[in-house]
Amino acid sequence: MQPVGPYRFTEALGVCQVGTAWWAIDGQDRLVTVAVLEGAAAADPPWREAFANAANAMALTSGGQRYVNADFAAAKPWVAYPSEEGMGAQRLFQTLGMDLHPTESETQVLIPETGAVGGPPQPVSGVPISGAPSPTSGAPLPWAMHAAVPHQVSSPPQQVSPAPQQVSPAPQPVSVPPHDPFAASARRITPSAPRPRRTGRWIGIAALVLVLVAGAGGAVVWFGSDDPGKPKTEATTSPALQPEQKTPPQSPGLEPPSAGDWPKEWPKFTPGDSVRTIADLDGLGFALKVPAEWDCTPAGRAQGFVKYNCGVSNDKQQIGGELIVRECPVPCDAQRQTAMRQEEEAWGLQWMRGGQFVSYADSSKLQLDGERRYGLVLVAYWRGGDTGQIDRQVVFRMTSPIDGAGRLRRVANHLRDTLIF
Repeated sequence: MQPVGPYRFTEALGVCQVGTAWWAIDGQDRLVTVAVLEGAAAADPPWREAFANAANAMALTSGGQRYVNADFAAAKPWVAYPSEEGMGAQRLFQTLGMDLHPTESETQVLIPETGAVGGPPQPVSGVPISGAPSPTSGAPLPWAMHAAVPHQVSSPPQQVSPAPQQVSPAPQPVSVPPHDPFAASARRITPSAPRPRRTGRWIGIAALVLVLVAGAGGAVVWFGSDDPGKPKTEATTSPALQPEQKTPPQSPGLEPPSAGDWPKEWPKFTPGDSVRTIADLDGLGFALKVPAEWDCTPAGRAQGFVKYNCGVSNDKQQIGGELIVRECPVPCDAQRQTAMRQEEEAWGLQWMRGGQFVSYADSSKLQLDGERRYGLVLVAYWRGGDTGQIDRQVVFRMTSPIDGAGRLRRVANHLRDTLIF
């Protein structure tokens, strides 16, 4: 079974004419259901739009169901729902007029994997085949998605419940209410047109960090629907910014931070180093200097929040992780800074005081699939607005092979010199 986004598939929940619903678990071992649009429907603009509009309409309707993650711009669009709130993936297909069938039975695939789909989304003729449509084709499971310790989850249902009555004989694009009650009236971190995403060699880096910290961050609104070159519609390219939703950390840093200062022995970038400066990362508010082989891709965005996955992953090295910027509500005093730091994963390490506005933790004894790795996380605060007050938080959480510690420390030193924390 192939993964979609940050999830590991465990079993097909059911199939329908245009896609498959899956049981899956996320990086924190939580059960979700994932709806994947497949076949020719995945390549048909009306079907893609109907799929995205239906998901957004369900999320915005009173008493509806919100998804925790989605990528409407993927080759095979997908939406993930928390299992504790019901069968969201099944409900999404039902909203499109498509009832799920158990994968054990003979299934009518009305829209094959190849061939064009003409006109508005509606069932078309096909031939019966045995089994479910093939799962989303996506990239191979990133190297960093493999957990250090196998997770156990309760066995999911073996087949779906009897399908409810079909919503309508043919799905129609679902209209999203013109007024978005979740849209922010003012944005202090203002997004602009994102750079083209690069989803190749290093996309598993952030997943490695999540494996090691056993669940950092939380659900956010993904950048996937803002992929440049895709037709822009209100529902698929401009999702409402909502407050960041966090889950409690499973391995937070040990408090209070030990007394100390910023490590003077950590190396810095020199004129002879091969580096690149990325000046157009939306929402950061500063230019980022990283090793030349690194890349940074948008990973999440919400009101007052932006996250990037930065690093490189290939046959020779796997290094990188997350760079996060958040608003720190004014007054961003010591009490608030401490509370925000306590919400961050830090591998259970002891926080060290690196200055008045920064704490960090690092170790060369982290383990992943039997491999010893170096990890560094820092949480700092700086004056990012125009008021002269401390009002921004930056989180830098990355891992590397043991001999890659210097590269992470160089980037950390660059952040300190740039943001003056």
